[in-house]
Amino acid sequence: MAEFKEVFSTTYWCGAGKARWKSWFIWIMVTQMSPKALVRATSALSCFLLSSYLLAQQPQKQSPVPEVKAGARDMTLGEFRNRYLNQRILILQDDIGGSLCGWEPVKQAKDGSFTIDFGKGASINFKYMDQTPTIITIRESSAGGSLLSKGGQKNAMGETLTDDDIVDPYVDVFVRFDDGQLAECTNFVSLINQHPDYWEMGLLPVSVRDAHAEIAARNLPSTIGQKVYAVHDSLLFGPAITTAELLDLGSRITKQVRDVPLLTPMIIVASKYNDRYDLIVWKLRLADGREIISAARYRDEDLSESGNDNSFLGRSIGRLLLKIPSNLTSEELVAISARKIFRGMSRQAVFYSWGVTNENDYGKGGRQLVYGDNQFVYLDNSGKVTDWQSLDR
Repeated sequence: MAEFKEVFSTTYWCGAGKARWKSWFIWIMVTQMSPKALVRATSALSCFLLSSYLLAQQPQKQSPVPEVKAGARDMTLGEFRNRYLNQRILILQDDIGGSLCGWEPVKQAKDGSFTIDFGKGASINFKYMDQTPTIITIRESSAGGSLLSKGGQKNAMGETLTDDDIVDPYVDVFVRFDDGQLAECTNFVSLINQHPDYWEMGLLPVSVRDAHAEIAARNLPSTIGQKVYAVHDSLLFGPAITTAELLDLGSRITKQVRDVPLLTPMIIVASKYNDRYDLIVWKLRLADGREIISAARYRDEDLSESGNDNSFLGRSIGRLLLKIPSNLTSEELVAISARKIFRGMSRQAVFYSWGVTNENDYGKGGRQLVYGDNQFVYLDNSGKVTDWQSLDR
């Protein structure tokens, strides 16, 4: 499985990585693959194809979910080990065909090495979903030959590198469940250690969950009656949404309420912390009396994708806004409320109106925002809209 790197901006996790696509590709160099790598590649590709098929049955959002911006740098293997090794973890991924796809059963030899336990199937049974295994080993993956370690090499200063120095390596993570069952998942550190403001994390240390639970218990009561504001990418659902549906990408798409006025105050009338999935669920009342649901994970990082402050509520409402940004012009406020754009509109206002999306350089220092496969918005070097176009399909 080391021969192909999923190029999602979300976690792979064999289906739980979901579907925020970039211009990524998969390559498999079969001639370099060991038998272990072939088994992993076959298992993971099967899960990937099943996940892709299920996702294809769902209507797509107008634009991708926000990406992690600069400020959340990739971890080294040493930093990753310091954070996760010997930690109990919550497994946050979904049931794919009755198993934890992406987690392989393994067995350990007397010399400490691990091998796939073929007698127990391709993936761990879903009955282990609610358990909190302990991470017992983290190592740079040896599943294939295309991703070469720099361990033992010297840097430009002549200093010898260890595997702890490798940035965003492909790693094998081994866990032990309380009944002794061993399991392994393999992925890039950057895809495991996702920004917790998003939904696609595959695992979370129990100690982090416990800290979040304590913070939530102390602060949730004071949030009742406070106001929050929706923008294009805010996750809002009808009152009948279930926890399982919140955790499922397809349901999060189909169950979204899309007629909520943007930048109009909504009142928090109830809140709940779900300690199994480290979620804070919000019940919000609209100006017309309707009640809707939103949910998010507590943000530990100081950087907010939505521009919120670092108060408890600012860290806990995900893609909702704590307040209307003061730098938006009156014309931008009107356009966002109507979900429109105009020439001279700021990049931030476009994102509030149409959503955060992929972007690239576009002539004379400007930028091109890409919505779907046929909508383009052009910004000048000051971040203001100069034009946009839609291409016929």
